[in-house]
Amino acid sequence: MSRSERHDVVIAGAGPAGLSAAFCLRGFGLDALLLEEAAQPGGQLHEIHAPVRDFALGFGWDGPRLAGHLLADARAAELSILVGAPVRRLSVPGRWLERGEGRDAERYHARAILVATGLRRRRLGVPGEGPLAGRGVSVSANQDRERFAGRPVAVVGGGTAGVEDALLCADAGCDVTLLHRSTRFRARSDFLARAKSHPRIRIVTRATVTRIDGAEKVEAIAYRVGASRAERTAAVSAVFVRIGWDPRTDFLRGVARLDRAGYVRTGEGGATSAPGVWAAGDVCSPRWPSIANAIGQGAAAAWEITRALGRLRS
Repeated sequence: MSRSERHDVVIAGAGPAGLSAAFCLRGFGLDALLLEEAAQPGGQLHEIHAPVRDFALGFGWDGPRLAGHLLADARAAELSILVGAPVRRLSVPGRWLERGEGRDAERYHARAILVATGLRRRRLGVPGEGPLAGRGVSVSANQDRERFAGRPVAVVGGGTAGVEDALLCADAGCDVTLLHRSTRFRARSDFLARAKSHPRIRIVTRATVTRIDGAEKVEAIAYRVGASRAERTAAVSAVFVRIGWDPRTDFLRGVARLDRAGYVRTGEGGATSAPGVWAAGDVCSPRWPSIANAIGQGAAAAWEITRALGRLRS
């Protein structure tokens, strides 16, 4: 049976931005509830398998370790966090968020709402990608390159993350096929120069992946080049998919102003175009995606929400 609850503030997303805001709001005596889509708080920290370099308190840790530290602090502070179901709808009239569907739907009313849902990895959307996830299809060479050391692999993507993954795999003894849909790369110039000169990296531009083959594990990747309909294949043991991120804002369409890429447009302190709704973190910061920025924006939004609810004088 569906249910409804009321809180001072409901925060969609329990990553660095959402947790930062919740800590601040608790300090101001406000009742804040965090709703997290994943099975555990931490957001995109669980996707970062390289040492964190932009946040002093976790410098040198990887994302999961930093997430564990934040979760321990959240438990000590007795923050209210619900996990395991994405937010489906947000309504400005009545100011509520809904998660789940049908008879299992749960509606949470609030005096103020903070959207801190972060980003989701883009997927290729080709046959074999889903079934072979974790069995050769990977999103992080930092995490998985040693599993495939010395074996042929493919990396898909032309940004810094993709080219860096190609270099990491090549340095681990892999023969790498780097597939990029364009002839122009968005990667750091020094990374790209190294990749172009690396004897173990073969770069294929204007490449469109069509499928990933394998029964129990990845065995090959198929792709087309340019306008050609001819399909090419490369025998590989792993495919690293590094094609970027999209903001988790589907539930905000038609509610708050978004840019063309779907990021939330915000004003001072994270205010959105929807009354009583703020946003913080990567979901509204395509130019500054970082842990440090997300934490700062979460805190700033919490202060503005507290002012709006009459707990602080301007």
